[in-house]
Amino acid sequence: MGPMRSILGCSFLLLVTGFASTCKFGEFRCGSGSCIPRFWTCDQENDCADGSDESRDLCPDTCSLSQTMCKNGEQCIFRDFICDGDKDCRDGSDELECGNRTCRSDEFTCGNGRCIQRQYVCDEDNDCGDGSDEKNCEQNRKCPESAFTCLSGMCITKEWVCDGDIDCHGGEDERNCNIRRLSLCLGQEFECSDRITCLNQQWVCDGEADCPDGEDESADRCGSMSCRPDQFQCDDRRCIAGHLTCNGDKDCADGSDEKNCGIVAPVKSCNVSSQFDCGGGQCIPLAAVCNHRKDCPNGEDEPAGKCAINECLINNGGCMHQCVDMEVGYRCECKEGYKLAADNRTCMDIDECETPGVCSQGCVNEIGAFKCECEEGYIRVLKNHTRCKASEGHASLLLTRRHDIRKIALDRPEMTSIVNSTKSATALDFVFRTGMIFWSDVSTQTINKAPIDEGSERAVVLTKSSVTSDGLAVDWIYNHVYYTDTKQCTIELTNFEGSMGKVLVKDSLDIPRSIALDPIDGWMYWSDWGASPRIERAGMDGSHRTTIISYDVQWPNGITLDLVLKRLYWVDGKLNSISSSNYDGSQRRQVLYSAEFLRHPFSITTFEDYIYWTDWDKQAVFKANKFNGEDIQPVTATHMLQHPMVVHVYHPFRQPDGVNHCQSVNGHCSHLCLPAPRINERSPRISCACPTGLKLMADGLLCVEDRRIPSVHPTAPIHRTTEQSSISTTKLPQDAYSEAPVEETTGVNGTVPSDNADGSAKKSEKDYGQIAWIVIASLTSIAIVACGIFVVYRRCTRAVNSINFENPVYHKTTEDHFSLEKNVTPHMYATAQEEESANPLFEPGTQCV
Repeated sequence: MGPMRSILGCSFLLLVTGFASTCKFGEFRCGSGSCIPRFWTCDQENDCADGSDESRDLCPDTCSLSQTMCKNGEQCIFRDFICDGDKDCRDGSDELECGNRTCRSDEFTCGNGRCIQRQYVCDEDNDCGDGSDEKNCEQNRKCPESAFTCLSGMCITKEWVCDGDIDCHGGEDERNCNIRRLSLCLGQEFECSDRITCLNQQWVCDGEADCPDGEDESADRCGSMSCRPDQFQCDDRRCIAGHLTCNGDKDCADGSDEKNCGIVAPVKSCNVSSQFDCGGGQCIPLAAVCNHRKDCPNGEDEPAGKCAINECLINNGGCMHQCVDMEVGYRCECKEGYKLAADNRTCMDIDECETPGVCSQGCVNEIGAFKCECEEGYIRVLKNHTRCKASEGHASLLLTRRHDIRKIALDRPEMTSIVNSTKSATALDFVFRTGMIFWSDVSTQTINKAPIDEGSERAVVLTKSSVTSDGLAVDWIYNHVYYTDTKQCTIELTNFEGSMGKVLVKDSLDIPRSIALDPIDGWMYWSDWGASPRIERAGMDGSHRTTIISYDVQWPNGITLDLVLKRLYWVDGKLNSISSSNYDGSQRRQVLYSAEFLRHPFSITTFEDYIYWTDWDKQAVFKANKFNGEDIQPVTATHMLQHPMVVHVYHPFRQPDGVNHCQSVNGHCSHLCLPAPRINERSPRISCACPTGLKLMADGLLCVEDRRIPSVHPTAPIHRTTEQSSISTTKLPQDAYSEAPVEETTGVNGTVPSDNADGSAKKSEKDYGQIAWIVIASLTSIAIVACGIFVVYRRCTRAVNSINFENPVYHKTTEDHFSLEKNVTPHMYATAQEEESANPLFEPGTQCV
């Protein structure tokens, strides 16, 4: 029995060991027995030491319907990756047959191969970048009869002549006109000659040219100029930030900031693999050590009793990983993924995930290594598994100029027109789901919309007597447009039809400009470049307002959100920089400083690993790495675009899907249902709000007319006066509701009771009282007679056989139904109200009071 008991014991031990080494749910067991996440399998990267996670048995070579096989027959790639500029196949076959691409028949082929629409030819604008679209234009440059011809040959619509706004480059369309010239700048601002750029008066004659042509720093205007105490004045009188002097870079055009620095050069370090450190920054070759000749000043290279001794032979020299013997002494080294601790002997793991940009998106630190992961919808780039790219769609840029809106392809040299003949198109956003674009025009003072494929079918969403919207953002989940009003100093919203609007923020705003939204988490962000430049955020219902960036910021022209990494990016036109931070303003860092490429940035957007921005000085769109600012490239040719305003990346992943908690019965709100900020897991998802002119009742759901201000009955487009906008705003709320419910004691007819009644009124009341008694007596007599007739009728018909059913529906009054609906908790998930969906609180067309 002994041998049998031994065999059974070994079998049991193997069984236990086998169960003990099984992996958790959602994990894959490598051939070596180690466990890795299952989604790491078949990702073209060996995560198992034996490569079993990428074996052919586990990962078949067949491609899916959305993929195609590379010519080497070893790899599948998505079809959208063909001819996108990146070599996704190992053999580069996906980019081999892309050079023969020709322009369409309705496009013009530039000398450099770029494709532009024929309407851009001979329009006084270098759209090709090489000027080929503006050659031989003298005979072709003829405007139609319905247009006005500028002296430069440019054509503008006759409606723009003598409208107070200069459209021709020479201003001839506004000469001999008895009309007041329009100005987009506020009274306390300096207006540049382009009539679009507005500056803080403190920036005039400060040594730094902020206007496109530098007129704010002209000698006639400024005379003998001196820089601020925190600036350095170059020899050419230009001022730069003081901290840029003696930094090794020539920030002054004449290099005067690097003269007479008097800074001792830093002590250089020696290359430990090939040099010996004598001390004091002096290095000698290792071959000169222990050669019986003193090469160091004090003979450090010939120490007595230490040459030709291998310290690594004894206990590995005390090193944790590797011991490297040297001519004099030794040094410890660590394996890849580790670094030396303070004792220079112990090795500790390097957390690569702490380095910004080491992975495009997700990063998992491992002992001695790290693993990069991509969010849903993204895949890792083959040639660099730390980078992620979208698995579908072709990204492009939407760009507003002054007189048109354009679409620029990012994977091919193509530029198309979306909307033409705009007056001063500025802010821009889109709804990818419906293909609708929204933009503001600061000259016509409107917010407009049009299908991206049919730009001619434009419609006015919102018009006001004095709206100047430099910033606009679309809530693609709850279907609202948020915008900043520079002249009213407000942040407002409206629905897509423009029939229901509200002022969200109005207090303590100076000059609000750019705005960005995250409707999934319910936050909105905006920049303010007034007397106290800053970036703020608040819930999309106007609650929980706070300042997140308040220092080292002067001219925050544009902001954008990285919805994947939850980071905020902004451009500063005064500091010539691009910076980023977390949503709450923490972990702030400067991405890029460039006096050349960020001379006058206005707008910024981001997608994948890049940031894109417009620059008025270069009149172009640029891109760079969003983590370190490297690899700066022009997306368009410089000085090609006149007044490039707001830029947006047009791709479905810029607007990820989210749950609309207002979709069912409008969240039980009578009017506006807005997303509330996601502060924690228990935060309410939605908040009810009232349009301008209405107030919220104590139940937090219903809106009634606010008799403290004139009645407002909005139409599409909404026409609001300045007085109504200033009166109907609310104080900044502190809770999840966008405004505090208000109760008011009124009379029967909604008026406040009066105590001043005269004698004639009392006499009239006495006469009416006598008449009322007569009427009541008559009605009482009629009621008695009717009751008698009813009793006789019941006795006469009692013999008839009948069965009576009571229908509870007829016993349910409107008031009972209203009470049931009203007592429902206001901030529940709207999608859970299946029964309520069949009987909503109000039907379309019903006017709530």
